[in-house]
This record gives sequence, C-alpha cells and structure tokens, in this order.
Amino acid sequence: MKLPKNFGPQGFGGVMQQMKDAMARAQTLEAELANERIGVDKGPVKALFNGTGEILKLTIDKSIVDPEDVEALEDLIVSVVRDGFNAATQLRESKVQGILPNVPDLGM
Repeated sequence: MKLPKNFGPQGFGGVMQQMKDAMARAQTLEAELANERIGVDKGPVKALFNGTGEILKLTIDKSIVDPEDVEALEDLIVSVVRDGFNAATQLRESKVQGILPNVPDLGM
C-alpha cells in the first residue's frame, strides 16, 4: 500500500503524535483567545473585545450623544462591534493556522 503524501518521517506513530499535539493545542485555544484583548477605536466610540469576539467594554463620548441624531451613534456602535468581531475572527484563524500545519495531509 502506498502511503499518503506528507505522511511524515516517523510513519503512522509520528502522524498520530502530530494529531494528538494538534488536538491538545486546539483544546487550549479557547482559553488563549478569551485572554486576548482587542481594542477598537472609532473616535468617540471605543470598545474592548476578547479574542472570542465577546465585547467586554463599550465607551461612548457623551459629546456625540445627540437626541436628534441617534442614527449616527447607532452606526458608529455597529461599526465598532463589526470591526471587533472581524478582528477576533482573524485572530482565531491565524491561531488555528498555527495548529494545522502540524497535521499531515493524509490525502483523504
């Protein structure tokens, strides 16, 4: 039987160890992401997120609170939340990519 491409120099045992290592790393990923902090600053509206995308703090400068223009404030808040979530998603993807290169391609 022909072995899959990139099976690894240690054979099946080496592949299994790489898989175990990747799984162990993946299990700690959520805790790592929860401890990360991502700041988003849109001038008068600022937010702090963790690496899982959870918003931890939202700060609004009271000088921009205009009862006649609530829509502008709403737009800024939506923009801050979207940027924070996108930054958290990119952080997660980069950390996952740091795990995946250790997993061999079994050609399946």
